[in-house]
Order: sequence, then C-alpha cells, then structure tokens
Amino acid sequence: MQLEAGAVRNRTLLAIAQEHGIPILFNCEAGGCGACVVHVEPASPGGCRAPLTEDEAFLLDAMGKLDEGLEDDDASAPGPRFRLACQYLLSGDDDIVVDFTNDMTGA
Repeated sequence: MQLEAGAVRNRTLLAIAQEHGIPILFNCEAGGCGACVVHVEPASPGGCRAPLTEDEAFLLDAMGKLDEGLEDDDASAPGPRFRLACQYLLSGDDDIVVDFTNDMTGA
C-alpha cells in the first residue's frame, strides 16, 4: 500500500494502519508493552527511518531488538530495523517497507 505524504505527516504508523484496516497488534499505544513491534526497512537504498522516541528505545533495548551500535546517535546509520508502530511518527518523507506478525512471537 502506498500513501501520499500529506496523509501520513505527523501521525504514527499504528494510527495509519488502523485507519486503513491493517491489523497490527497493539495494546497500550504508549510504547510500554511491545505488542506493536514491526520490522521497518527503507524502500530505497540510502533511505532512513524516523528517530526513536525514548520510550521506544528503552523497550526495544529491553526486548533485545535494538540494533547494536545505534545507541551512539550515528547520523549515517539508517536507524533500527525493529520499531514500535505506536511510537513511529511519520514525517511524510518516509519511504519505508513495514513487515509485521500478529502473534507476539516477533516481527
């Protein structure tokens, strides 16, 4: 599914998924449970992902899903592969591919 930039600007990935009937699991919607973990990749080489929120970084680290070396704010790094859909705030410039499962065993 492709969406125009204006349709996603400053909205979470989870909110957009819900609006379009995409069944991403969720529970707390505050970055505290990990139910909405998704795998995010740039759609094109050299693309980047939105920065992590503090809640997202804490929980992904606790879950063992925070990519090694990304805690150092390396601007050249494309960003972590696993994200929380409730915390991933789209800018409208994001060109990403999202994969997810609906069974709490991983993304």
